[in-house]
Amino acid sequence: MTNTRPVTRGDASGPDPELGYPPPGQVLRRLRTHRGMSLRQVATECGLSVSFLAALERCETDISLERLGRLAKVFDHDIGSFLGFSRGRSTVSVYPAEKQEFLERAPGVVYRVLRSPELGFQVVTGEFQPHSGLLEELQHEGSDFIVVTKGRITVTYNGIDHELRAGDCARWSAGHPHSFRNDTDEFTQFVGVIFSMLY
Repeated sequence: MTNTRPVTRGDASGPDPELGYPPPGQVLRRLRTHRGMSLRQVATECGLSVSFLAALERCETDISLERLGRLAKVFDHDIGSFLGFSRGRSTVSVYPAEKQEFLERAPGVVYRVLRSPELGFQVVTGEFQPHSGLLEELQHEGSDFIVVTKGRITVTYNGIDHELRAGDCARWSAGHPHSFRNDTDEFTQFVGVIFSMLY
């Protein structure tokens, strides 16, 4: 992580916006001042020298990712949140079932869809009542991956049936026609990852 054009406090032009991130020294000064910490206190907690941190605040030196990670940890951040790329330290994201979107795909077929556009994929839970199935074939960009969690499901891919039982997994290129049906007398469920934004 390199600041190719050192910026001092008196530089009216400010930091180079093309760098894509704020100068770490400016972030350090802001967080340190907000918490009422001295450079010596920060240095003690992260194991870096006072002189190095002072030069960093003046934008007179660069900082490696390893050192930046240690510095960010002092303020309960990771590197991404320290530089403003995320709102907070990386934590577990919970998506309650009641907040997932429900889609009636066909009679007796319900999809629960979890969108994750920032990651570029969707997670779909497909629930099939006995003797139900999609009424049309699907074709879209990307790839699909499913794991059957209950019962048995028949996947028709390019005109060929593949029966999957609980615990079985399958993956395919989604550009070819594919569909699902439950030919059994039992409830069937699968969890799929769609590597494109379909729903």
